[in-house]
Amino acid sequence: MLRAIVLGIVQGITEFLPISSSAHLSIVPRLLGYATPTLAFEVLLHFGTLAAVVAYFARDLWAFVLSLVAPGRLGREEATVRRRLLGLLALASVPAAVVGFLLQDWADEQTARPLRASVWLFVTTAIMIAAELYDRSRSRRTQPVVPVAAEAEAAEGRVAGTRAERFARGAAAAPPAEDGEEELKRLPVTRAAGIGLAQAVALIPGTSRSGVTISTGLFLGVSRATAARFSFLLSIPAILGAGILKLDDLSGATETPAELLAGTLAAAISGFLAVSFLIRLLRTRTLWPFIWYRLIAGALFVLLLITVRS
Repeated sequence: MLRAIVLGIVQGITEFLPISSSAHLSIVPRLLGYATPTLAFEVLLHFGTLAAVVAYFARDLWAFVLSLVAPGRLGREEATVRRRLLGLLALASVPAAVVGFLLQDWADEQTARPLRASVWLFVTTAIMIAAELYDRSRSRRTQPVVPVAAEAEAAEGRVAGTRAERFARGAAAAPPAEDGEEELKRLPVTRAAGIGLAQAVALIPGTSRSGVTISTGLFLGVSRATAARFSFLLSIPAILGAGILKLDDLSGATETPAELLAGTLAAAISGFLAVSFLIRLLRTRTLWPFIWYRLIAGALFVLLLITVRS
């Protein structure tokens, strides 16, 4: 039972954080001495994470339904926006569906080799590094040039203002940051298609669906929070489609029904928390904490697995 819960938590967290669920689900059982999860168990873990993202975006999904069957309840403008976004999601889902259908067996073979998955985890981090460096460079290029004297004067004013505000308001919290919803409604077709193409690359174990799609969003000028929301919405048809393709494997489960249920619930709960955490984090933070984790963990996994093998 403990094994099922641990693997469920691993799947739920790593499915949505940009650290790769396929790599961790291959590596962690080997390092902990657990039996390799059956395909049936993995399928149910994926359905657990599907339940998590559906629960988190339940309001958005219901709005999509209403925009198609009862647009009057949303209002003309909101229904139009929702139908457009639904079309973008459908368009962006095509590349992953095609690539997944053609190369799923190859991806499963890669995932079945923990050492190879560890190497992929380390190497594919380069995509995220390049995206963050590009975004930093672009931000510097677009910042207006401020004369030194004016900049110093403005900085002094900001400090004084900050002190006065703190004195007047005490420890009042700052206003909440944008979560990317408004930008998502205006997302251009070309950028949505680009993120959809990137999702197809996530078939490579260790890449991370959220990592590669958010990184591609940065390359295309989309904010991290918006790219994350679009990525998670995009994961719904991807996870559902992958699960449907593997439904035949459900009969091969060696875990007990209680273990299957425990693992699925653990994946759903941890997955919901992971989605919520990442969306809040990316309103004000970058991908660098996950980049450093991937580099360190990937290198350690390789060393540990070589030691275990020898």
